[in-house]
Amino acid sequence: DGEVEHSRRRLTLTPASTIGPRPVRWAWDGRMATGSLTILAGREGVGKSTLAYWLVAQVTRGTLPGEHHGQPRAVLVVATEDSWAHTIVPRLMAAGADLDLIYRVEAVSVLGTHSAVSLPKDNEALLDAIDQTGAALVLLDPLMSRVAAGLDTHRDQEVRQALEPLVDIADQTGAVVCGLINFNKTGSSDPLNSIMASKAFTAVARTVNVVVKDTDDETGRRRLFATPKSNLGPDDLPLLAF
Repeated sequence: DGEVEHSRRRLTLTPASTIGPRPVRWAWDGRMATGSLTILAGREGVGKSTLAYWLVAQVTRGTLPGEHHGQPRAVLVVATEDSWAHTIVPRLMAAGADLDLIYRVEAVSVLGTHSAVSLPKDNEALLDAIDQTGAALVLLDPLMSRVAAGLDTHRDQEVRQALEPLVDIADQTGAVVCGLINFNKTGSSDPLNSIMASKAFTAVARTVNVVVKDTDDETGRRRLFATPKSNLGPDDLPLLAF
């Protein structure tokens, strides 16, 4: 290894020959890789949260097909839009989750006041929380609200300031970090172009999953789940319905 110093910063040089390749492991086969950032997107009210908390329940029961099948794991949930008592806990109960393995995550100041988790400010504390609980999944509901107020979510460079350290946390811990995000109002037929704000959200995420209404369903209740982007696995995954 070597180092190059300049203006009080230094670059660390690591030969590629010293970095061993690692296989991709899936927390949810083909849909969400361990140690990665994934996005779950869709229009408001389409059922993203229903699917997200079903996913949380499967992780806590060890029933999700993938790396942790048969091994119930903890989940960290950072949620600010819904009431835990009125909405989130009943939703988790309906999904059959093990509530003892689910942790609500809030930031607490030195004065003891509670506030929403903000990235990248709370990255180190989030890393500690994952290590403490052994969480296999971190749910950010919604992802947009986790980006620090001083960062412009429509500017790629500023979005990356929040997301790229989050990717490092996922890689260090092996946890899946899943962020919920809404579609914009453009009406684009391309789901990746439909996701609101900066394109950095979909660029940084290794997989992007979407929930849409099934237009062929006469009841209006059926939803389709698709994975239009998967940098680490197959890009021809079948649609799932619920």
